[in-house]
This record gives sequence, structure tokens and C-alpha cells, in this order.
Amino acid sequence: MFQHPHALNLNEQGYTLIELLVAMAAGLFLLSGIAMSYTAIKSTVVASKELSHAQEVIRYTSQVMTRSIKQTNEVPEVVKVGGVGIALRIKQEAAYLACDGSVPNAEYTEYYTLTNGYLTCDIGNGPVQLLRGLQALEFSESGILISIKVTPKDLPQQFDDGIQIDIAANRIVLKGAVWQKPLDASN
Repeated sequence: MFQHPHALNLNEQGYTLIELLVAMAAGLFLLSGIAMSYTAIKSTVVASKELSHAQEVIRYTSQVMTRSIKQTNEVPEVVKVGGVGIALRIKQEAAYLACDGSVPNAEYTEYYTLTNGYLTCDIGNGPVQLLRGLQALEFSESGILISIKVTPKDLPQQFDDGIQIDIAANRIVLKGAVWQKPLDASN
């Protein structure tokens, strides 16, 4: 039997309007869940990158300052303005690695400070930018112990006061140490 192509077949049924609305609502619900998950993941990734950058700023500052403070033979000088240590001056002997990467042939002084978000160092040839991404940098001293409070940009809220790094001037301690010959047990 021949059937006209435009004839209605009563055995075929489509979806009702209610079924289509339920399917669309379920799809929108799933899409909103995916969008919320994406937003949460993206904010976690951004926070992770900020924390990683802050960690790198702290690590590098610690590394540079530790090298400089541990190789000096004199107590570093904290330069204060209004009672706040804004800079650190460290005298160094000749033939020691300087903060700018050079090895001067004469005694020199490293001058560390925060300038426009950069940790800078000057040994007399003009300031060199060592690191960017600092919000605040503060120095203090207690004898041979130098404390450096580092506040990187975008630091998580629980660390708003910054991270304190304490470094002792070891060469000064060793220079002042008195070495004695051990007692002979046979006497």
C-alpha cells in the first residue's frame, strides 16, 4: 500500500510541551552546577598562583638576605625612619659575592630597601632591582639577629602582617668564639 509522504501516521508521537520543559529545566540545572564548579575551580587556581608567588617572594628574600648577613664580619645596621626599619646596610669584605652578582675587589656596603614594590640593593653603583611583588618590607635587629618582615603582594588574609625571617650573623659569632684545646683524658 502506497502512503503519501505528507500523510499523518498516528502511531508516531512527539514529545509533549511538559516533557520538553522538564528536559530543559534538568539541562539548565546541570549547566548551572557545571558553571558553579568552574567558578570555584578558577578561584582556587588563582588563589594557588597568588600563594605560590608569595612563597617565591619570601623564599628569594630569605635566600638573598641569608647570604648577605651570614658572610658579613660586622653587625648589620638597620636604617630607621619614624622608628620603622626601612632599610638594611651590611658592610662586606672584598672578594665576596655582592647582591648585584659582582665580586668587588674592595670592601663595599650593601644597602637593601623597598622601592616601588621592588626589593633593591645598592653597593654604590646605583640601585639594582632584585625582586618584584613586595607590598612591605621592614627590618629590625637585636644584637646579631636580624629580623626581616616580608609582605608579598596578594598574600592570603591570615598572613596580612607579613612573614618574619630571622637570620643570625654567624661569622660574627665564629669570629668571637674562643677555641680551646680539648683536655687530654690520659692526664
